[in-house]
Amino acid sequence: MEFPQFIGPTLVTREAEAVRAFHAEHGDIILKPLDGMGGTGIFRVKADGLNLGSIVETLNQGGATSVMVQKFLPEIAAGDKRILIIGGEPVPFCLARIPQGSEVRGNLAAGGKGVAQPLTEADRATAAAIGAVLSARGLLLIGLDIIGTRVTEINVTSPTCFQEIRDQTGCDVPALFVDALERAVALA
Repeated sequence: MEFPQFIGPTLVTREAEAVRAFHAEHGDIILKPLDGMGGTGIFRVKADGLNLGSIVETLNQGGATSVMVQKFLPEIAAGDKRILIIGGEPVPFCLARIPQGSEVRGNLAAGGKGVAQPLTEADRATAAAIGAVLSARGLLLIGLDIIGTRVTEINVTSPTCFQEIRDQTGCDVPALFVDALERAVALA
């Protein structure tokens, strides 16, 4: 939420009524837990609102847990791009995680297809701006998720896709990370 210039319509709340209002405004939404991974617990609710109440109850656990709600971005068809930022610098390639079949989730663990591709100039600029802020706070490794041109998540605990990018492009992401780690340790 700290980078509103880069995100699409997003709400983080524990309140079911706030989710209903967001749905009424945007019609087609994605709901997901804040602490999930691999696509677990991600739901799409279209304009008909089918199962919205049950989904909110499941995700927010009766108001005890915050839920992230985002306007559905149809650009997901081209992939949910994982952009790695190491030591504040974007890796030159991302992994577009492309949903397969009738699935809306592009996560590899949910059956998405990973396709490495060079960063676009827009993705590079977004990653550099966010990377500079978060690197200054001591974050060495960040996994930025972008659909279309909109940031959907900033992952800081266990960003993945090193292997897939290396295997498909030859860009040695693990070596970039180890080099950045060694520089950070030397400065400490």
